[in-house]
Order: sequence, then C-alpha cells, then structure tokens
Amino acid sequence: MFKVLDKILTYFENTLVVTGLLSVTFVLFINVVLRYVFKAGLVWAEEYARYAIIWIVMAGSGAAVRENMHMSITALVDVTKGKTFHFIINMFVIAASMTFSIFLIYFGFRLTSSMIANNQVSPALEIPLWWIYISIPIGGTLMTIRYIQSFFKQLANYRKGKSEDLAL
Repeated sequence: MFKVLDKILTYFENTLVVTGLLSVTFVLFINVVLRYVFKAGLVWAEEYARYAIIWIVMAGSGAAVRENMHMSITALVDVTKGKTFHFIINMFVIAASMTFSIFLIYFGFRLTSSMIANNQVSPALEIPLWWIYISIPIGGTLMTIRYIQSFFKQLANYRKGKSEDLAL
C-alpha cells in the first residue's frame, strides 16, 4: 500500500516539476524571441512563469523531502556518535518539519478559501487566483506525507540497528 502511494506521489511530483520547468522555459524563450524579432512580447508570459515557478517549488518541496535534499545543519550529529542520540535528533527534526508542513496546509487552505470567497483573478491571465494559492496546501500535504514516510523509515532502521541521519 505504501509503495503504491509512494509511486503515485513520486510520479505526480516529478511530472509537475518537469512539465512546469519545460513550459516555463518554452514560454519565456518564445517571449524573448517575440520581443527581439517582432518588438512585441506576450503580455502574460512573466505572470505565467511566476505562477508556474510557485507550483514547481511547492511540488518540489515534497520531492526534496523524499530525497532528503533540504538544507541541513549537521554540527550536532557530527560531534556525537550514539545511534540513539541520532535517532532522537532525527525524530525531533521530522516532528518540527511536519509541524511546519501542517501549518502550510492549514494556512494555505485559509488563504485559498479567501481567494475563492473574494473571487480574485490574476491581472494578465485572468485566471482565479485560488488556482495558484492551492499549491500551498498541496505542497504542505506532499511534505507531510513524505515526513510520515521518513518517520517510519527512521523507526524501522533504528529497530534494525541501522543509523541513517536526516538533514538537521
């Protein structure tokens, strides 16, 4: 069950990031060509790039948790050698990070709800802004799921006697 969920989430995250990067590159390239050749660019290109990058970052945050790629401070782990201490530190990091991702979900939904209630649209693309802001709780949800997976992985490794340090 967890492997199926992991594969689905991994596919979703990777597809969103790759598609987003390719589309931003394509749209901005076309815009630059139009500006220099025809002296008129796409009015909506910059806004599209900004919103696509927001989605890329939020989807990529879940992928970064999956790959243990977030910024880390390892000074405390580097000076200690106990597996139990490393396990406790890793569990603290997971708990603190999961708390942050749950805040993202909660406040992201509040922000998205206010965008829906106010019926706000973007200036150039004229799309509902909640389509952009919903990326915040989706990214928080992806991160929360990945931290739960990391929690169980750390727990299993500790029970087996292995030590696998997380980013601190």
